[in-house]
Amino acid sequence: MDTGASMRLRSPVAVLGVAGALFLAACSSTSDDTTTTTEAEATTTTTEAPATTTTEAPPSSQRFVIEIANVSDGFVGREAGAFTTPVGADEPGPAFPGDAYTWTFSAAPGERLSFATMFVQSNDWIFATSDEGLALFDDSGAPVTGDITSSILLIDPGTEVDQEPGVGEDQAPRQAAPDTGADDPDPLVRIVEDRDPTDYVTVTLENENELFTLTISNTSEDVDVPTPLAPGVGVIHAGGMPLFTLGEADRGEGLEALAEDGDPSGLIASIEPQLGVVSPLAPGVAVVLDSGETLFVPGAPDTGEGLEGLAEDGDAAPFAESTGGVVFAVPSGATDPGPLFPGQSYTAEFEATAGQALSIATMLVQSNDWYFSLGAEGIPLFDGSGQPLSGDITAMASLWDAGTEIDQVPGVGPDQAPRQAGPNTGAVDPDSAIR
Repeated sequence: MDTGASMRLRSPVAVLGVAGALFLAACSSTSDDTTTTTEAEATTTTTEAPATTTTEAPPSSQRFVIEIANVSDGFVGREAGAFTTPVGADEPGPAFPGDAYTWTFSAAPGERLSFATMFVQSNDWIFATSDEGLALFDDSGAPVTGDITSSILLIDPGTEVDQEPGVGEDQAPRQAAPDTGADDPDPLVRIVEDRDPTDYVTVTLENENELFTLTISNTSEDVDVPTPLAPGVGVIHAGGMPLFTLGEADRGEGLEALAEDGDPSGLIASIEPQLGVVSPLAPGVAVVLDSGETLFVPGAPDTGEGLEGLAEDGDAAPFAESTGGVVFAVPSGATDPGPLFPGQSYTAEFEATAGQALSIATMLVQSNDWYFSLGAEGIPLFDGSGQPLSGDITAMASLWDAGTEIDQVPGVGPDQAPRQAGPNTGAVDPDSAIR
């Protein structure tokens, strides 16, 4: 049984992958005035230029504004995989009549399933869900299980001219080589209307121990053109159309090779870099560190000063009090504290002097105890000549595991903040080291 590729988090380098981008602006020198972030200051932080230093004479004390932007809405899906080996077989291959493919995956309420597998006795037809996918949970939040064949479509991706099924010389069983048929004069993805998918496949979903299993059974033995199925691809996503869009041309991301030649490798390779977790961030802390100070100790257990509450439940206040940090909690455009959704940003203002460093901690909400940070020792706020740092500092951030709660699949785990019964309800992590 193929379980496919698990969801993987993109590296935080460049855009904090699953969560956000960080920008730092050096403001005018500090005075005795109360420092309040203004809309103008927040706007000036959104430069795309690399972090640089100014050229003016260094002040003795400097005001900074940091912006943390949530950019986690650009993902195709959270999890994807290829199902390639029929049940009972030892190696990848076609699923003949009587055979079946299975794929096991995780999902949370609000997520959908999209898949595609080739009708081998055709030029480029696929059995698939609709372009928007199939909802995996009903309106009450219960998982969808049982026979879902009535929701499956036979799709023509419009990449190769159609010949009579089971006869065409450019179809996979008879073609001289992959991708040898003529281009389809109608390049738009469309539904094949004159054949009923239920005559060829039976598709079911099971749910056990918080995992779904998709089974695609080949039942075409009694139709006019019995056909093998070919290895396919599945995607778990919250929105969008990850494989194709009805009425539009194929995107050139690997679906053509799957539909014409039964080769899923190109499609899965194009999807995998676009996977990630769409997640809020939680209110966090920005801390100015003196030389030799650290925000936490990598490789050691949490010291019980508030990091656990921040990393598991988004409660920043105790950690801010113990570290002397500044809380950022009000999303852009809001008036009250709350989680930071895609497209929003937090800002925090603080002051520092030459020799000091900055670190932050803000929870990845769709996790058990992960948080984004500028590291234990932070990043220097001034260069060697005392000039303040300013610009895009996203590449200096990374994602950390507080080691306080056992990890579950991000975006799915029942003990993660959006789904847990109450704060601090997950099991203790057997590996307590911050990492």
